[in-house]
Amino acid sequence: MRETNVGKELGKNIKTTYFQQIENLKNKVEYIKMVSKINIAEFRERLNKNTKYGNPKIKGTPFTVFFISGESNKSFYGTYDKTKFELTKNSTLFPAPFIIFGEFNSTNNTQTEIVYEVKPIGFGYYWIKYMPVFGILMFNLILFTESAPLNIYTIINPILFGFTIISRFYMWRKKNILITNFKKVFEIES
Repeated sequence: MRETNVGKELGKNIKTTYFQQIENLKNKVEYIKMVSKINIAEFRERLNKNTKYGNPKIKGTPFTVFFISGESNKSFYGTYDKTKFELTKNSTLFPAPFIIFGEFNSTNNTQTEIVYEVKPIGFGYYWIKYMPVFGILMFNLILFTESAPLNIYTIINPILFGFTIISRFYMWRKKNILITNFKKVFEIES
């Protein structure tokens, strides 16, 4: 009887540590710490000059088309205060499904320390990532129910599969462009 209790306890501990490790991986955040060549006053001024104030979680979704009017001459869209910021690309037709969250503070009179992370915008990110896959499934379901000829499948499925690959490349490129523009505008050293 004693051995089974020990076995149960051991099994419970293994499950607990396994699920704790998974939870820790989900919560693991990669913060990037860099230094800007400009002082904190200039950093705030550039933040104000290059950012249209608004909720960045809306701008990174397909719903950004409804906000077609507004300032498009500013590079970023988001919120900021004296020490924190949340920025995304200010675009209407081709949104970047990522937000740069960060904090900044002065290290000396000529430099600003910036700690930031780039996270996907939930709905926009998953929309771009999974919509082509959903499109393939729906299109094939419609063709199957309509008893379409086989040559239509062989023509359309590679095209839809190509859209799926392009959407992955699109997200990777948008993330890199967002980070590059952020570093360029705020003169951040790599």
